Amino acid sequence: MNHPSPAVTPPASSLLKLDQVTVWRESTRILDRIDLDIPVGRHTAILGPNGAGKTSLLKLLVRQFYPSIDDDGTQGGVSILGRSDWPVDQLRCQMGIVSQSLEHEFLSGRSGRMSVRDVIHSGFNATMLSAFGPHMTPAMKEAADHAANSVGVDHLADRRLETLSTGERRRTLIARSLVHRPPVLVLDEPTSGLDLAARHQFLQTMLQMLPMHDLTLVLVTHALEEIAPPIGHVVLLDSGRIAFDGSKADALSSDRLSRLYRVPTTVRRDDDGWYSASVG
Repeated sequence: MNHPSPAVTPPASSLLKLDQVTVWRESTRILDRIDLDIPVGRHTAILGPNGAGKTSLLKLLVRQFYPSIDDDGTQGGVSILGRSDWPVDQLRCQMGIVSQSLEHEFLSGRSGRMSVRDVIHSGFNATMLSAFGPHMTPAMKEAADHAANSVGVDHLADRRLETLSTGERRRTLIARSLVHRPPVLVLDEPTSGLDLAARHQFLQTMLQMLPMHDLTLVLVTHALEEIAPPIGHVVLLDSGRIAFDGSKADALSSDRLSRLYRVPTTVRRDDDGWYSASVG
């Protein structure tokens, strides 16, 4: 199957590199001198409790936040795919991001009445209304069909987004994010709000999707159960600081997560490489 050539990505060994990044909001330091380097090709989970700074880190990725000037007058640096000067429209082609805030925006007003097909096609020009959708070439349609098939929503093409289940909507938005064949996919707490069966289906879809796309997955989460076996590296975030940055096996220990969540935590790993945790 032939797909349109993706946007040219500058050669880079790092997907995301943060150098002494601090972010203030009013009088609160929400990220505190963060040093982080996520290489291209290394699937990574960023794990932490609510309030740890995960959302702020995500906003750095999408250029909603920029490093603040610290107490000593210095300002940290953020580099994405080897560049610190991305125009936002070009960055959208390099990084697929699916978040709860994006889902909320799509369910507001007329956007929710878009068909699944139109929602996926809208990824080519970042619109949220069918009337402003792109002119689709045969190559673009083929890429959109491939994205829809890879996450199992091709049979929903004519359904309106607002009629879908939460899991179906999430998978539709992932397909939308993949139409450019970006080198990076960022998922922000992707199973939040899903029941047990829907979460299982979503995670299995994620496993099936990864081999079909040449991309680096960054998962932002507070739940161990979302960390799929292909993810081999974990960054633990605690109160705006990096508490750990290393292998999944070392990160997801009972002792380490007990310190992170400040409650006695028991971690289990099943034979298929999935993790779970219980408190007490």
